[in-house]
Amino acid sequence: MTWRIFSQPGTSGQGSAREWISGSDDSSSTVPAAFRAFLVTGGREVSRELARASQAIDVQLGTSEHRRSLEGAVDRLRHSVVHLEAVCESLADRDVERPFRVVLMGRTMAGKSTLFEYLSAGDGDRVGDGRQRYSRDSCVRVAKEIGVEIVDTPGVGAMDGREDYEVAFGQVADADLILWVATDQATQEQTGRALERLSDLGKPILVALNCLADVTDEIGLLDMLEEPGLVFGGDAEGNLAPIRRHLLRAGGRYIDAVAIHAQAAELARSGSLSVEESRILHANSRIDSLISALRFQADRTVEQRRIVSICDNLRLALLDAASALEDARATASSALTASMGMQLEFRKRALRRVDDAHEETKAAFAAAIAARERWAESVDVDRDLDEINERLNREIAVLRTEVEQSVADAGQRLTADLKGVAIDVADDWAGLGVDGFQDLGGRGAVWGNRAVKAGGRFAVGLGGLALGAKAGAVAGTFLTPGLGTAIGVVAGGVIGLAVSFLGLDRFIDWIGDEIFRSAAEVRERRRRKVRDQMSELLTKLRDGLVPECDRIRQDWLDAVEDEVARQYAACAVLERSIAVLQRVASDEVEPAITRIDTELGRELLRCTGHERVASAVIRATRWRGAGIAVEVSGPNFTELTLDPTTECVERIVPTSVHSSANTNALQIIRYLADREVTVHETGSDTLDIALNEPVAPGAWEAWHALARVHTGVDVRIKETDEGGPRDERSRA
Repeated sequence: MTWRIFSQPGTSGQGSAREWISGSDDSSSTVPAAFRAFLVTGGREVSRELARASQAIDVQLGTSEHRRSLEGAVDRLRHSVVHLEAVCESLADRDVERPFRVVLMGRTMAGKSTLFEYLSAGDGDRVGDGRQRYSRDSCVRVAKEIGVEIVDTPGVGAMDGREDYEVAFGQVADADLILWVATDQATQEQTGRALERLSDLGKPILVALNCLADVTDEIGLLDMLEEPGLVFGGDAEGNLAPIRRHLLRAGGRYIDAVAIHAQAAELARSGSLSVEESRILHANSRIDSLISALRFQADRTVEQRRIVSICDNLRLALLDAASALEDARATASSALTASMGMQLEFRKRALRRVDDAHEETKAAFAAAIAARERWAESVDVDRDLDEINERLNREIAVLRTEVEQSVADAGQRLTADLKGVAIDVADDWAGLGVDGFQDLGGRGAVWGNRAVKAGGRFAVGLGGLALGAKAGAVAGTFLTPGLGTAIGVVAGGVIGLAVSFLGLDRFIDWIGDEIFRSAAEVRERRRRKVRDQMSELLTKLRDGLVPECDRIRQDWLDAVEDEVARQYAACAVLERSIAVLQRVASDEVEPAITRIDTELGRELLRCTGHERVASAVIRATRWRGAGIAVEVSGPNFTELTLDPTTECVERIVPTSVHSSANTNALQIIRYLADREVTVHETGSDTLDIALNEPVAPGAWEAWHALARVHTGVDVRIKETDEGGPRDERSRA
């Protein structure tokens, strides 16, 4: 069944309907200090639980062979604990009443420091001389004209500028607004990655398109004074296109874009020009448009941005912790699955090899006995009895040595072969992919994978950590000294038992009178006597070696089973570690993130005149690039639907506690899409819909993620146009 649903958000004028139905409601000011205290308390509780979990896993691993496979993941978990503690300490000391903070970022040599000097009325000491990486640190000043703090950061995208990159991003979590200084030149690859990372962090971005045309020479200055339109050029949209593309790729968006000429603005206030020239140059620099945009953001959003900024410090640290837990869990699960699979495969191949060794041993025994039978046929019976018996004893000694050596050789070959089997099995499992170990259904996994990007850990991810599990699996192959020793002991014991049949001297005795017989008859009689007595001896030996050979096989099998059992017991370490990681993720970190999102949603609703709805919020889920989905009761859901929070810095999406998960997932998509939605099919945890207009990839990924995390429903979005279906997009 297919049906269509029209767009959800309210329009202007519906606020009166809300007031008529629900009564008037007033905004209330939040108390940043109380909000900060709430966050710090929750963060420290999670930090303590993470520290205990890390210590418990460390104790469990001990000297286990699986320690190596988990070492990298556990180290990252420890690092996340330290980072979370540091964030809590920093947040506890933070001045929550400080001015609105604007962080300047952008590619190297984009003119950030020039703009910084102008906005802060500085002396120009941070203005570069054309070299890359001129500004290597961050600098904070107050822009008194606007009433905000301005932070200058090193540029991103310079050669060998990784340190500058991290210094710049070290200021992001504390920012209320990012002022991205772009240029009229091509966007570099690393600059694009920086924009995507900013989107991952969910920070609001105001873009300043800075014209780089030089106005310090006479011709350039004259052009800027008389023909500013020619200096700026007419392709502002073209310059914005790559910025939009990189931001949308990660689900982000910018507030506005303003074209400016920072150098012209700075020159206009330098005092080196006439009053009239300075006035014209200032006006033509278009810097006032940027100042107006900054002032608007500072005046209209300062309270909300301050709350969000306070929240983001801890939330990003918790997301990083969630990611560390998920990576450690996935690595441990991968190692456990690989180890158990290796054990089953090793056991199957090892048992085959033991059977082969058993057959080899039986064949060696048979060959040794057959050689003694041939000896009985070829012995010189013309010699006297004592000499024949002496030769027999020597032959028996050789037989004993051959039996001993055949068992020892079989044991050595078996040991070597089992080592080869173990290595082959480990190599086979080392090629195992990690896709099967990624649990994308849980909130922790979703948040964890999300936090890998948010933390900017370009070299860390589930795949990289799984390689550690594979390496550990190969390193932790079977055939420990215990198994090799067991096979050797088996061989020694069996040798002692087997040669006990040959441990006493055996004598050929003559029976019967040889005086009245011919020489030929005597020779034949002696040969028959030697053959009969030797045959009797060899028959006893053969009959005794058959069960002993079977006992060798059983002891070898027992040694293999004991080793596999030891390996299974070692896997219990991984199982216990996984249980600890899952418990901390589900009982501590994820609820903490939900509490933060819920409290943030309530505070933002209060700031926007929805005190009544704020008090009724049951839980909330936040996703960068999408907004905050809040769950409220029926009347409050209706109220928030009638009068949406259009002036909120985060989009608030109402969902009803009384509705099904599918209905709420549909509500999230239709509210965010703000267009007609066609529902094609619904399942217990799936929803197939189509939109009548194309959607930017980053946007629909963000919508899908918010719906999935908040409701648990996988929304499969198909774009349509008048001609029919265009494309299906899904995230499982």
